[in-house]
Amino acid sequence: MAIQYRIQLTPTPKGSKKQQRAHIRPVTTGITGTYQVCEQISYKCTLTNPDIVAVLTALSEVLQSELAQNHSVHLDGLGTFSLSLKGEVVKDESRKRLQVKDPHVRSVLFNPERHLVDSFSREPFAEGLYLPNKPIDDAFVQEKLTEHFSQYSTLRYSELRHLLVLNEYDTRNLLKRLVENGSLKREGKGGATVYVPTPGHFN
Repeated sequence: MAIQYRIQLTPTPKGSKKQQRAHIRPVTTGITGTYQVCEQISYKCTLTNPDIVAVLTALSEVLQSELAQNHSVHLDGLGTFSLSLKGEVVKDESRKRLQVKDPHVRSVLFNPERHLVDSFSREPFAEGLYLPNKPIDDAFVQEKLTEHFSQYSTLRYSELRHLLVLNEYDTRNLLKRLVENGSLKREGKGGATVYVPTPGHFN
């Protein structure tokens, strides 16, 4: 199957005289969940689905533990996991030095191995779609989020952006609208922020 993508205009500030640029983004047609991943792995080895689920659960726990100890984690054939941090850097006048207010983990970064990236070099590509200034279709949002919440209990900013193939500006605006109209509820803060559906929304 050919890799699909869409051509998307990069938002520019209102009144800007800069020429609007375009970029391409992959089109996501679905989500392969843990069960499907385990099932496919079981076809390629002698492990059963429960064995693979146990390994993936243990891998997640090991990743958390090692990253918390200031280690990056490299998996042969995949890539390297590391932490991305965030905090407000302020000047401490009394001590004449810089300090950080509210340091926290912003995200977990993944840097794939060159071999993994190069493995897609022979994959065919479908012709890209050009959808300039196309409004976000509410029915499409409803369908995709209902599908997402049928498998997961929470939604992250990055997941919504990937799920609907949106730019940062549209993703933030959509999340804000869904929270304001009561469809989603925001929990946590910073890099730990997640969104959960309110009763009666997204099944």
